[in-house]
Amino acid sequence: MNSLISPDNNLLLFTIVLGAATFGIYSEHKKWFGKISGILITMISMSILSMTGVVPVASNPKIQVGVYDMVFSYFIPIAIPLLLFSSNIFKIITESGRLLLAFILGAIGIVLGSFLAFYLIDLGAGSGNTAGVIVATLIGGSINFFATAEILNFSTHPLFTATVAVDNFVANLYILLLFTIPSMGFLARFFAKPKIENTIKAENSEEEKKEPITIENIALSLFFAILTAAVGIAISPYFQNLFNTEINLSILIVTVLAIAAANIFPKKLKKLENTAFSIGLFFMYIFLAVIGAATNLHDILHVGPMVLLFYIVIMFFHLFLMISIAKLFKLDVYEVIISSAANIMGPSVAAPMAASLGQKKLITPAILVGILGYVIGTFIGVSLAIFINGLI
Repeated sequence: MNSLISPDNNLLLFTIVLGAATFGIYSEHKKWFGKISGILITMISMSILSMTGVVPVASNPKIQVGVYDMVFSYFIPIAIPLLLFSSNIFKIITESGRLLLAFILGAIGIVLGSFLAFYLIDLGAGSGNTAGVIVATLIGGSINFFATAEILNFSTHPLFTATVAVDNFVANLYILLLFTIPSMGFLARFFAKPKIENTIKAENSEEEKKEPITIENIALSLFFAILTAAVGIAISPYFQNLFNTEINLSILIVTVLAIAAANIFPKKLKKLENTAFSIGLFFMYIFLAVIGAATNLHDILHVGPMVLLFYIVIMFFHLFLMISIAKLFKLDVYEVIISSAANIMGPSVAAPMAASLGQKKLITPAILVGILGYVIGTFIGVSLAIFINGLI
């Protein structure tokens, strides 16, 4: 079916893509749709437009859409460095305290849970890649989801859109569950006694030291991000030949370079962190808008329930493991649920959760371990996908 807007009408199509991204961000801040993620709103908006024939479908191999190709090729490689400017590994290790231990235990639970889910649930062709993408996002959030999907060539797979939809839906329900756990008296025996010192406000909180967004910071952030992406993409063919693999290593190498830069020049990039993250997040929304245009309703309805079940198995195994061993590692209930939120949703959810629960001294550690999830999630997801694919 021909779309109302021609595939070669680049300016109008790009306007619509930007509009969908902006609508998602704006609606989330205005709470128009309650707790529904702005990511999901962006994707649904473009999905409706593509399914009704207003814009071209991005997953149709017979149609070449210049705007979609541009977003697929450039926006993720540029967004990843922008989102990783704050990934100072030394600071994460030295300042995150017991929350780091809880976060690592949670990540282990996710990996083990993924093997259980893989053996219980058949996701069909490409199930190893699907499992890798799901594990990546559950260890660090959406940044890892899209980076891993690009590396594994999963972003154009029919399961991709269904997985994104399920990811947002399940993650929101899971966070609501975490908020109820402190009130579940029968679980109290599994946790150490809550630490009074964690209710004291942490000095020099990350939230108090954000640099303003200026034209200079915008220019520098984009320059360093694009430079990192350009270098990473340029050298990736060398590494693919070196390791004799067909896996697209460019995003992985861009990630490594971004992390290296953040740790070699922490003070300089720290000044750009607030600006860079804002731009990177907007780029990610634009990418998601194009992904939404790839929606195939039949695939979502057919495969979505199985993907949902896969998520549920992993999440509940992760939570069960953390609760079971909390007493052994002397973790209190707040350390467990805040670190679990950092695993599943990243620092943007974990930090506000710590604040809302009165655990003021855990706000900065929640941000730091969430950033660690950004750093390790993609590597773990890709490694797990390769391992599972070897078993099939």
